Amino acid sequence: MSEPNRRTGVLEIVICDDDVQQLTAIQEATERYFALHPERPVHIRTYDNALLLSEDFSKLGACDILLLDIFMPGILGTEIARELRKRKERTEIVFLTTSSEFAVEAFALKAAHYIVKPFTQDTFDEALNRVFERLDFLQPKKIRIKLTGSSVQTIDISEIQYIESFSHLQTVHQKDGTLLKARQSMSQFLLELEQLSPGQFLSPYKGYIVNLAAIRTIEPDRILFQGGKSVPIVKRNYRALKDQYFNYMFGGDQEHDL
Repeated sequence: MSEPNRRTGVLEIVICDDDVQQLTAIQEATERYFALHPERPVHIRTYDNALLLSEDFSKLGACDILLLDIFMPGILGTEIARELRKRKERTEIVFLTTSSEFAVEAFALKAAHYIVKPFTQDTFDEALNRVFERLDFLQPKKIRIKLTGSSVQTIDISEIQYIESFSHLQTVHQKDGTLLKARQSMSQFLLELEQLSPGQFLSPYKGYIVNLAAIRTIEPDRILFQGGKSVPIVKRNYRALKDQYFNYMFGGDQEHDL
């Protein structure tokens, strides 16, 4: 369901709560939210039976956004979410429940938000705003690269590991090992990449631009990528580079070690 609807531009939203009054309240909150966002066409389906929802997901595939109660007869909402994650579904999940008991488990399942009932429209709107922040982040961002010769190639920026400049020629190293020889300047590359995804690309050393999301580890004198490729860094910039990495990847959480 989710992929065909994304192609037509309509998001599939599923609401599941065994309490019919709560189900109605969530549906009404959803409709009020999207009445203010007509640029986001949606199709809403509701379930008051979690087992039926689970069966439909198994047969038909998942949805784009799932608004899900946790305490339901037959199967917990967290179990439905766990099955979706096992199948690698990219559904954005918002849990709505009467207790904060399952909050840690919910976020371990990559939930976008966790709402404790009763909720206000403002709380609900905040949850859906977060969902769309995540969906927008996951949308492919493409860059047109002027290759040597006269051809142009368009690639998803997520496929870039790093860009290397040598002898007035720029080489784009992609995750699959493919190399693209480009004739646009490094400053032009950095400007376009920053416009597409602020903070994701930076220059750690003269002649290099790296994709922070593609880094495997950072050592005091180099950045390592999957496949064994590496880019040098200036040792005195090691801590600042790690901080930039964590600011981008974890929203400023720097209590990790690469």
